[in-house]
Amino acid sequence: MLRRLPVIWALLVFATASPAADSQNMYKWTDDQGEVHYTQFPPPGRKAEKLHTAPPPAQSSEGNENILRKQVETMEQQNKEQLQGAKDAKQWADIQKIRRSNCETANKNLVNLQRGGNIRYMGPNGEVIRLTDEERQKRTDEANKQIKENCNP
Repeated sequence: MLRRLPVIWALLVFATASPAADSQNMYKWTDDQGEVHYTQFPPPGRKAEKLHTAPPPAQSSEGNENILRKQVETMEQQNKEQLQGAKDAKQWADIQKIRRSNCETANKNLVNLQRGGNIRYMGPNGEVIRLTDEERQKRTDEANKQIKENCNP
């Protein structure tokens, strides 16, 4: 957007410039050497063809300025939306990465819980904890829930 600002300001200045230059006459004439010239005034003593120029803008300079301001606002809004879209895409990618990691962890936990035998875990204080059948079933259900939430697209 910053690269566009000089162009936008130039357009704004151009749009608000006096329309008198647009309404001036233009003449086309040929000199003795056969070269064609275009001037604002007919040459003295020569035949010149008056050219029809475009009429001045129908809107006032304020109207043109308002149009340009609206265009600038629209461009700024589009830039904001593009930036937000990029942020959203990055956030979505980060979420998907976390979900994949959670899926892997839940699958590993489920495999460990289903392999049978006495399952022991190291507690937070370094003590060994053995799971009862009820605790194993509870953790198995939790692992299945995590798999359902994180492993499905």
